[in-house]
Amino acid sequence: MNAPVEACLVWRRRGCLDRIRRGDLSGHGSMKPIRNLEIHAWHGCNLACESCSHFSSLDLRGGPSADDCLSWMNAWRDRLEPASFSVLGGEPTMNREFVEIVEAAVQCWPNSHIRVVTNGFFLHRHPRLPEVLSRAKRSTLVVSSHHASEAFQRRFEPVRALVGEWRQNHGVNVHMTEASRFWTRRYEADDEAIRFCDSDARRAWKACMGKYCTQLHDGMLWKCAPAAYFELVSQTRRADPSAHALFGGYMPLEPSAGDAELDAFFAREEEEICRLCPERLVRFDLPMPLGRRRRLLADAAD
Repeated sequence: MNAPVEACLVWRRRGCLDRIRRGDLSGHGSMKPIRNLEIHAWHGCNLACESCSHFSSLDLRGGPSADDCLSWMNAWRDRLEPASFSVLGGEPTMNREFVEIVEAAVQCWPNSHIRVVTNGFFLHRHPRLPEVLSRAKRSTLVVSSHHASEAFQRRFEPVRALVGEWRQNHGVNVHMTEASRFWTRRYEADDEAIRFCDSDARRAWKACMGKYCTQLHDGMLWKCAPAAYFELVSQTRRADPSAHALFGGYMPLEPSAGDAELDAFFAREEEEICRLCPERLVRFDLPMPLGRRRRLLADAAD
């Protein structure tokens, strides 16, 4: 992507954030029901799961504040009715304001199913979470185990014990998943570069497991996690020019968009960026994700 185009996109996105902060959200009317809306509470992760669809194993760091998330949610709370609203990452519990972000979700979307998706290793730092989840009409704590090995499961056992206690003593609805059983490759990456597919957009969209995972990021709506977070990855990994062109040329939906634009956004199926994802999902054995990104732990809240 050439520098003038990139500068224009950054300017437009910053301008959108300024309008959100001012409360200038004109040009819209009725509520729109949607399947799912997701927000990153943190971009980095304490695990390094190869080919993570949210790029969280590729040295991403940091995340939004609770005030940031609340302002982004407020920009859309009178426009959208998500059946499910998910707080995830990265690893969301690495954010010291994680519980406040979940509180904002419960406040903004009281009729949505509030989902918190985590690997669980830092849940003990957030003892208020059960009480906050209890305020939601419906909520689920989704806890993912990312490796079947004995070494990983030994480290994971305190997580199982804690969420078991929360389920028994606080009535938390807990869903445990064995994520590594269903792991598929989305791209190839090493310490210097990331390599995407060159697919047929329609076939890739049909195969995609994240086609209904709309992201709320920087106050705007993004089709999927790769579209939302590629800009963060591009700061640490090289990608070929076609990836930069497609991701960089993608324009998320601003809160000032009219109802027709909102309808069109959710009606679109395949788009050009879908070409960068695989046409066929190929499962592989996830390498041990513990211990490969220990320096990211410095980003976690104490």
